[in-house]
Amino acid sequence: MRIAILSRNKSLHSIRRLREEARKLKVECLVINPLECQLVVDGNKHDILVGSVVLPRFDVILPRIGASITDYGLAVVKQFENQGVPVLNGSLAIAQSRDKMRSLQVLAKAGIRVPKTVLTRSTRGLKAAAARVGGTPVVMKVLEGTQGLGVMLLDSPIAMSSVFETLIGMEQDVIVQQFLSEKAGRDYRVFVVGKRVVAAMMRTAPEGDFRTNIHRGGEGHLVKLPKNYERMALRACRILGLEVAGVDVMESRRGPVIIEVNSSPGFEGIERATGLNIAGAVLRYVKRAGKR
Repeated sequence: MRIAILSRNKSLHSIRRLREEARKLKVECLVINPLECQLVVDGNKHDILVGSVVLPRFDVILPRIGASITDYGLAVVKQFENQGVPVLNGSLAIAQSRDKMRSLQVLAKAGIRVPKTVLTRSTRGLKAAAARVGGTPVVMKVLEGTQGLGVMLLDSPIAMSSVFETLIGMEQDVIVQQFLSEKAGRDYRVFVVGKRVVAAMMRTAPEGDFRTNIHRGGEGHLVKLPKNYERMALRACRILGLEVAGVDVMESRRGPVIIEVNSSPGFEGIERATGLNIAGAVLRYVKRAGKR
């Protein structure tokens, strides 16, 4: 079996782990930089070239596309889909989950509990936006940030206005979101592969911060996930069409709330916290997908 991982960086921990597990399973695994791919649309031909070489047929594609190359990366994923190759995750699922507002719209429409959220580009409407999500403090986010980047907790209208104007000046789309104060600085990362939760950890933010992201200094701890959290995470992935995902869930007075669904979750923090072989679970699922 031959699979391809779409990633710009072979040295990332998640890519190294996937290649390591592929070797154990005797799966040929190539890492392809999506930015080096040339896409050819010529009638029924959907070739992909790297340099002057047409890429061979793969059994499965596993995209690990960074937010900074979303558009080009999705075009590459779509090209593989047009070739009839199984792709985990597909281009539509990645697009829906990568855009924070779009994913919340889809989940809320399906009855999944999400934080109160306002997408706005209006400075004049900022006060009303804060009021709609429960008032300050509010969480302000850029639409396509990852690993906690572009996420701020703002406790006054002046701070909101200052940060908002800066982000809009940088051509960033901005969402204003309800701050869930009940369990601030703590959430669950749920790792889903196929129709199964393969691991879960509780993340706690470093002192003086509210962001729990491991890349921002958060700590992860093995946890037994409540069944209703597990059901919610699996349902969110099903609704978004994701087969491999990291789902972030927080406690609230209303019950569990989906904060975000990540289509390209890292392995390092959750493998360290749980002692589980997440990369192996992903590769075994990929191998099964190639035999469908």
